[in-house]
Amino acid sequence: MKITKEIIERIEGEATLELEWKDKKISYAKIKFLNYRAMEDILKDRPMLDALMITPRVCGICSHSHVNATIEAIEDSYRNIGVELELTNKAKQIRELVLNAEKIQNHIKWFYFLILPELFKINKEKFVLAESFKDKEWFEAQNALATVLKMGAIFSGQWPHGSYVMTGGVTCDPLESDILNAKNYLLEVKEFCEERLYGCSIEEFLKLDSISDLIDGNSTLDMAVAFMKELGFNKIGKSYDRFISFGDHKGVNEPVKALKTRLFKTNVKFVSESLKNSFFDKGNKGFTYSKSAVYKDNFYEVGPLARLMISKDSMIRDCHRRCTDSVITRIIARVKEIALLLKRSEELLENIDIREKSIISPIHLPKNITAQGVGVVEAARGTLIHKISVNEGKIVNFDIIPPTVWNLGNGSPEKPAIAQKAIIGLDSVEKADFVFKSFDICSVCTTQ
Repeated sequence: MKITKEIIERIEGEATLELEWKDKKISYAKIKFLNYRAMEDILKDRPMLDALMITPRVCGICSHSHVNATIEAIEDSYRNIGVELELTNKAKQIRELVLNAEKIQNHIKWFYFLILPELFKINKEKFVLAESFKDKEWFEAQNALATVLKMGAIFSGQWPHGSYVMTGGVTCDPLESDILNAKNYLLEVKEFCEERLYGCSIEEFLKLDSISDLIDGNSTLDMAVAFMKELGFNKIGKSYDRFISFGDHKGVNEPVKALKTRLFKTNVKFVSESLKNSFFDKGNKGFTYSKSAVYKDNFYEVGPLARLMISKDSMIRDCHRRCTDSVITRIIARVKEIALLLKRSEELLENIDIREKSIISPIHLPKNITAQGVGVVEAARGTLIHKISVNEGKIVNFDIIPPTVWNLGNGSPEKPAIAQKAIIGLDSVEKADFVFKSFDICSVCTTQ
């Protein structure tokens, strides 16, 4: 048996993939995150509302996901002691709009600046598309990222690390001109996606219900899918075919898990973190600062693929029928979600009533509360959970369970975690690296 250590580049933060080999195939993989952030420790003994300023700093990519998970945990804490909190539709819409902007930019960035360059690296002669981006499309993609963030910043004030939420709503109060500007920014991003990414209108793309529709065209997605199929990426990167989601998305407003295509209700109370293999496991020798998230002691994949499998998206269900939970299905799902988020954001901007209140805060909101609460958000990479425990208004414990500890935690050789399962059996470091990145790694969110 030999061991190969691969430092993973082009991710959020740093990670190392340690591969064990047997008969020229990967027999086990250790996923190592070696930079400890200690954000959970920083939050201890601080006033509860300090979390709204600190948790957005967990990550520079999904900071709004973190602040929204925090405010939901705080609001849940108040409700658990009998304080009635009411959010206007306007406040809910603004929170969702900012989250959508964050997810859209994250998805585009991941596809254009991680997945496509990796395909180019695998075969520079065949995948000439990435090289042609030097002329124009790279810059157009970067402009789309900046533009959608401008749309979100109209409501959040800034990106990243915006603190635009408060107990009972949001702190912004947009004007008609703000809504108009947001629509214009969103339209610009939509036009980029239609012209370059999909090769058709968003409406036409969302009507496609088969992976076969993504191979014959000339769009960036079509060419990437055709190339990945040629490389056999429709057959590798398969994990347990188990998916889970706890936050609201595409009409699904309750926790659901999927075993292949069968759906079952879930409850966040059955989510736990395993310390096995981490430096925090005092009884054993660990090798990472990451914990591992499990549901009833089983590993589940989170993220766009999980969300679209659970919401019964026709294209992704077709892709899954042909390719199961392979690399190609995972990538198509994430790019498909961009279109869904663009359409949903258009609807939100059309229906927002700026005459409504932005925030409704009870007159007697106890400051020195003793309570516990849970906040759940569907971030770009998947389910994000914040758990808060407060005594006399001070944080006793704050637990952050990010998507990466679901997908990129560590199990054992007998029971590997999600990404480990997808990597075991591959015959090259190059393939392992690509499969690993198909889950989109964020080590800074992970090591809390």
